[in-house]
Amino acid sequence: VKAQSPCGNPVTDDVNDITKLVGNLPNDYRITLRHVRKMDTLPNHCWLHLMVPEFSKSLHNLLQKFSDMSDVLSNYSIINNLTRIINDIMSCLDSEKNKNFRKENVHLYEEDKFIPEEFFRRFNSTIEAYKDFAETSDHSDCVLPSTTGTPENNPRVSVTKPFLLPPVAASSLRNDSSDSNSNNKIFPALDFTSSPSLKGISIALPSLFSLLIGFTLGAICWKVRNIKLTWLGRDRLHFIPKQTSILILKTRGISFEPR
Repeated sequence: VKAQSPCGNPVTDDVNDITKLVGNLPNDYRITLRHVRKMDTLPNHCWLHLMVPEFSKSLHNLLQKFSDMSDVLSNYSIINNLTRIINDIMSCLDSEKNKNFRKENVHLYEEDKFIPEEFFRRFNSTIEAYKDFAETSDHSDCVLPSTTGTPENNPRVSVTKPFLLPPVAASSLRNDSSDSNSNNKIFPALDFTSSPSLKGISIALPSLFSLLIGFTLGAICWKVRNIKLTWLGRDRLHFIPKQTSILILKTRGISFEPR
């Protein structure tokens, strides 16, 4: 049973029971809703064409979670009345010229889970949008401009923005594809030309190795020279006493015949 004949005034006073319904539902309860953000390029009645069927689905799913009780203000009764209102609005919006509008713009939808207060705040916003639509004569065809993308700051869907690799991923792809670079063949994960700090390290490493090799060679030469000087010193110590003894003997007139 419909609230009134379609396109008369489908919005009844039953919407006033939303506050009671929200109070009856747990604060952490989540209600799933596919929704479309409002955009300047999306006329109000076209936004309703996208949103009203989704509220009908969400309310129907919510209704299945409660039993049909005789109490007029039971959760089931309130949700059932709200479902009837949204279905009547959907009948009022039904038109042949816009029947394919939803199918052509499925990319605009996002799906989220809302707490009851937020869900019914959006529901009331849809009701107000319909009241504005009913008071105007703007029933034009729903055709979005070809340049229309997704709502700004929409992280879920991107139609007009090209896909860009993150800097790290892009750098890795460049490294893998650089077959002519010998450094990348040996170290595929490193790109010494990618940053000034790595470039400085690549320049400093050869100098450091050269300095280390030079220091080692110098130490070896110094060691060899000290060994030679030590042996020469020992030979002189053995030779000088012998010559001195011969000289002393000669001065005393004693002949010395070497053996």
